[in-house]
Amino acid sequence: MSYHSAYVHKPETALRRAQELQSIRQPDAALSLLHDVLSSGRHRTWSPVYEKIMITYLDLCIDLNKAREAKDGLHQYRNLSQSQAPGSLEIVIRHLLDTADRNCREAKARADAGAADAAAAVTSVSDADDLDAATPTSGANVLLLTTMSSDPLQTQRDSALLLPRLKFLWESYRAVLDILRSSSKLERLYHGTAVGALRFCGTYKRRTEFRRLCDMLRLHLANLQKYGGNATPGADESKQNNKVRGWEGWSTEAIELHLQTRFVQLETASALRLYTEGFRTVEDIYNILQISHSRRKVAGVSAAPPKAKLMATYYEKLTTLFWVSENYLFHAFAWYKFYTLCREYNRGMTAEQKTLQASAVLLSALCIPPSKQESAASAKDGQDGNAAIASTLADDIAKEKTARMATLLGFHTRNPTREALLSEIRAKRVMDDVPDYLRELYTLLE
Repeated sequence: MSYHSAYVHKPETALRRAQELQSIRQPDAALSLLHDVLSSGRHRTWSPVYEKIMITYLDLCIDLNKAREAKDGLHQYRNLSQSQAPGSLEIVIRHLLDTADRNCREAKARADAGAADAAAAVTSVSDADDLDAATPTSGANVLLLTTMSSDPLQTQRDSALLLPRLKFLWESYRAVLDILRSSSKLERLYHGTAVGALRFCGTYKRRTEFRRLCDMLRLHLANLQKYGGNATPGADESKQNNKVRGWEGWSTEAIELHLQTRFVQLETASALRLYTEGFRTVEDIYNILQISHSRRKVAGVSAAPPKAKLMATYYEKLTTLFWVSENYLFHAFAWYKFYTLCREYNRGMTAEQKTLQASAVLLSALCIPPSKQESAASAKDGQDGNAAIASTLADDIAKEKTARMATLLGFHTRNPTREALLSEIRAKRVMDDVPDYLRELYTLLE
């Protein structure tokens, strides 16, 4: 019989005993006791005392830096409380993430402030021949903490003080996202956690973790698309959603939350200069918009299209992505879409804002390099047959990529060009909102 079996059937007694163990500096024993209580199958009815037990359990996991035990405890508590007290599960998760984030920020502050003390400590470590043997935070774990500065002493301080907290917070984000990936009742918490994880990657320059996070969110979305079904009135929900536990189908709010999360993902990709992930995020957004479009086709479903304000935010963020990735053609088209949405739907738009955005549209269009078709055609005249065929094939591939990107971004043409955009600017009278000196510049250049 287990030493803890006497406490399992009385959660209140177990909590008091765990607190006593904490007071005599036996946190591991307290953690083991509370884990037995949470994983016991004897009582599966939720009560408020379980929330106190769970918070105490997570505090112990944080103090002992045991991310795996925290994840296991969250899974046990999810099974206990998700249907009976989802609000309690949210409280517990928020407590975990807020505490882990605060500890991470405090560790970063100590690492920055303790430069002198850490430098002295590094001297003894640097005398060792094998740094992997000299410190437990080396080897595979150090891969998690890429250098945040060019100062090797700063790197050592970050590895010693920040790495454990950083890793715990990252594992906590992953565990929470995995637990909430299909919970409609806690959908806002899921997306809040996703946004927090994205901000974490941006703040600490976590490029590898950002890619993994994007893959995780992409997998969750694909599973909901494949197995989640649609909230169609009169349909058999048991057949639609039986493979996704806790998912109640797509709603307008669910689609908007997914879009907002991907907008933050797009912004983070631009900040980290991970352009491939940025373009993959554009595909994710396109897939979400297709879900919205499909719902509007279903008879009996009242599904409004995404709000114009939301789409304007999307194109505004795209302007940054395309600018930093030096894709000036789509940068200009993104500015044009942003401007037209704001002019049509933003009734509070001032004349100054109109002038500023119209100027950005015109200047971004003028920044597009001239079309290469004419120069390519003249170059082909002097090439032999094989070179001309290779050049034509490369042009066709480039056109296909451009057409696909135009489709993903919802542009009005599959063959966007500098000339087409300038023609559109003239036709839609964008020049009316442009200052005189920019009109003169356009006349001189064109």
